[in-house]
This record gives sequence, C-alpha cells and structure tokens, in this order.
Amino acid sequence: MILLDDCKLISNVFKSLSHPIRLRIVKLLSEKKLSVLELTEKLNASQSSISQHLKILEENGIVSKEKKGNVVYCKLKHKLVLELLSDGKRIISQELNEAHKIIRRT
Repeated sequence: MILLDDCKLISNVFKSLSHPIRLRIVKLLSEKKLSVLELTEKLNASQSSISQHLKILEENGIVSKEKKGNVVYCKLKHKLVLELLSDGKRIISQELNEAHKIIRRT
C-alpha cells in the first residue's frame, strides 16, 4: 500500500520533470557532468533561469551539484530517471501508433 506521503513525493518528482527545459537538462546530464555555465550556453537560457530549474531538480532528488572552486557542476543523481523518461516515450509512441491505425481505418 502506498501512503499519502509517498504519493506526494512521487507527484513532486513528476512535477519537477514536467517542464521542457528541465527535461532538456536531464537529457544533457545523461551524457556527462556539466557546469551551470555549460548548461546555460547549451540551452541558450539565462543563468538565473537554469539555476531555478536546477534547484527544482535538486530538491526532488534528480540532480546533484558539486562545487569546484568557483564552478558548480551538475550531474544526474539517479540514472533511473532515464528509464522513467524512456517509459514516457514508449507511451507516446504507442498512442501515436493507435492514432495512425484509427486514421488509416477512416
């Protein structure tokens, strides 16, 4: 049985992944550890915006940060999040296949 608190925690993880920029951050960090500056450049966004998104991901256990001198590096805390995103892609693919079947029948 899942307790209500567990449901809230799970909900927070999904909420933290519900923004396209945060999903792009996760995708970039799936390849390697990156600095906040590198993420800012790759995503063509302001540093404050990226920092806010990273804070949400960090608060929900998806990203961890480490500081080396003046540079803050980010990495995925748990690679399991990639499986979750892969499952989401499979759901979308199945839905699209079903829609194509319906269109072909009409």
